[in-house]
Amino acid sequence: MEKSTKISIWQLFSIVLLSRLLTLLTYTPVGAESLKHTSDYFPAVGFAVLFILLFSLPLVWQRKAFPNQDLVDIAYYASPLLSKGTSLCLAFFFTFNALTTLGKLEWFVGTIIFPENSSSLFVLICVAAACYAASLGLEAVGRASGISLVVFCASFIFIMFAMADKTDFLNFSPVFYDGVQPSLKAGLDAATRTVEIAVLSVLMPRASGNPGKMYTAFITSLGGWMLLVFFFVTGGLGDFVFSQLFPIHAMAELSQFSVFQRFDVLLTGVWILTAFIKISLLLYLQAMLLQKSFVPKWKNIYILVTGVVIFLVQILFGGVFSEFFFGTSLLERLIFFVLFVVVLPLAVLTAATLKRKRAHE
Repeated sequence: MEKSTKISIWQLFSIVLLSRLLTLLTYTPVGAESLKHTSDYFPAVGFAVLFILLFSLPLVWQRKAFPNQDLVDIAYYASPLLSKGTSLCLAFFFTFNALTTLGKLEWFVGTIIFPENSSSLFVLICVAAACYAASLGLEAVGRASGISLVVFCASFIFIMFAMADKTDFLNFSPVFYDGVQPSLKAGLDAATRTVEIAVLSVLMPRASGNPGKMYTAFITSLGGWMLLVFFFVTGGLGDFVFSQLFPIHAMAELSQFSVFQRFDVLLTGVWILTAFIKISLLLYLQAMLLQKSFVPKWKNIYILVTGVVIFLVQILFGGVFSEFFFGTSLLERLIFFVLFVVVLPLAVLTAATLKRKRAHE
């Protein structure tokens, strides 16, 4: 078990930002809370950041009250049984998000890269590689995330530069054309896709550095990237964005600069690399949590079993898990998210705080 393994604060920043940028990269207007006017994306970003900050309040409490402990350690202080339950809940949550990440990746590959062929072999290779990467440990995932974040940012800057002369300000509709509610709901919808809050509740004590500054940089960078991406996507595609399954990929197909005319290939490579790292991270996290509360020596077994499970579920049930985020209502997704990211941490922190208070009386 890698209990003493530490990563730098930069590596933690790279892990959570790259993970969340993948969610931005895989954005699709096909969903229950899709917007109907291009300029509504910009206030939606502001609302998303505010909601993410709101959902992060338990994380702030955790950092201030128990600065050197992750959520499972805090739960163990309150009760060993609570610790096991917390580990199982978070392991399930991370496994579920690994399934949705894999599902969206296969959806992309099946519709864009291999539209007429089975993507089962691709899924098998991706899961096998992710299991191997997860078995290498947190430091390896952190290093890979740092390098991949640089590649991700450089690729998108190149694509945005190529889109500069194709951006038409006439493509932007008036802000709040249908009122504030659509942007508000879209912002809340985006916030419910931020699994990185739960990731930080587990990994924050494993990073050497100032987590407050890291989190500020994470939120600022995320908001900035969302604004930039939506500016060039909506400015380049206009209302055409609403008819695209993957509008950011459509933007990459439209962008070209001098002799460079296949930026969509570059974006595809970035997408696959980022998804691979996120799946590796989630597999590692669920194994680490199960190690803490059950058999410590079974790290690779946990990773392998979970890898087999997500592969079989994806192959046998197709897009059932990824459709959770497209076919269900915002209220249902919100309840699911809040239970694991807000309610569970609050329950653990309350129990631990009460026990510590009783011990000091």
